[in-house]
Amino acid sequence: MPSLYQPWCRVDPYDARIRNLVKARKSPRWHPPLPWRCADESQLIRRYAFYWFTCRDRTKPSGRSWARQLGISHTWLQKLVREFVANPTEEFEVLRNTRRSEIRRTQPRPRGQR
Repeated sequence: MPSLYQPWCRVDPYDARIRNLVKARKSPRWHPPLPWRCADESQLIRRYAFYWFTCRDRTKPSGRSWARQLGISHTWLQKLVREFVANPTEEFEVLRNTRRSEIRRTQPRPRGQR
């Protein structure tokens, strides 16, 4: 895309941005971004984070190590904990409803009871 600025002006921001992206991709530390998580995976991570938050065991791992085991950043775990503190009953309701639906899904019923 040609620059919208006159040649005598400073460097076009678009051109500078493209140059920086090319420079970053040449770096040995560059890696492609991770794929987005599906809703089920996010819900599962949320459930494990709530389990960690409500755990009162002596061997409870630190937030950073728990986040590392889940494959998420510790800042996301902290964000989830802040949500749990702000509205704990909502998470209990979600867990209770999820467990009921999982139980229904895993226990097949005879055709007469459907």
